[in-house]
Amino acid sequence: MSEQTPDPTTPDAAETARRSRRIKVIAAILMALGALAFWSASRVTWATVFAGDGMSPDRYMQVKGADWSPWLTPLALVLLAAILAAFSLRGWGLRIVAVLVAAGGLLAAFPALSLLTSSSDSLYAARAIDLSDRYVVRLTTTHGWVSVIVFAGTVCCVAAGVLLLRSASGAGMSSKYRTPAARRDELEREIFAEHERRKAAGDAGTEPAGGLTGRDGTNAAADGEDAARTEPPHVNERMMWDALDTGIDPTEQR
Repeated sequence: MSEQTPDPTTPDAAETARRSRRIKVIAAILMALGALAFWSASRVTWATVFAGDGMSPDRYMQVKGADWSPWLTPLALVLLAAILAAFSLRGWGLRIVAVLVAAGGLLAAFPALSLLTSSSDSLYAARAIDLSDRYVVRLTTTHGWVSVIVFAGTVCCVAAGVLLLRSASGAGMSSKYRTPAARRDELEREIFAEHERRKAAGDAGTEPAGGLTGRDGTNAAADGEDAARTEPPHVNERMMWDALDTGIDPTEQR
């Protein structure tokens, strides 16, 4: 049995390619939103530390998102790079990008979860801003609403990763070999359409008896019919070989 080769010009393959591109566009939008969420979270205040050293009045110190979770900004840049990679990769390369995007979004959520706990906020906040040992932390106030921004970015990343995996799987399926039955049906339609075009071209050259005559006195319709019979078929070489591979006689009149 001969090996079937993929034909990217078929309507199914073209539709699959368009669907894959639409999925990538949606995933790119989600990654851009995730990058925006992480960057925004890195710029806002996650906690406020009230501390003093005993020699000067106690003071409030703000802990930014970039201090609490230092990899938020780099992760936003990685997501922007992943957008470019998603449109230039396929197959396993695209799958790796999808896994990295989803994993990065999940990892970003862990520091945000610490905002919802109160056991070690004071110590962690003091370390995040490199608070000197001479300061004594009186009170630490966290802003839990910031975690919503991070969780939104996480959801966008996970959704984008799932869509990229779906796009990679769809592109892989479209590049696989078609079944012999589907190939045979397509070739039959192509050969039948080619035969109809040849038949229509022959009929167009036929004129009623007593019609126009050539310069040598012969009937022009007969000349046109002879030319149509002697004209070589327009079935291209690929169609001929594919027809033979699937057991179709391309010379059979249908």
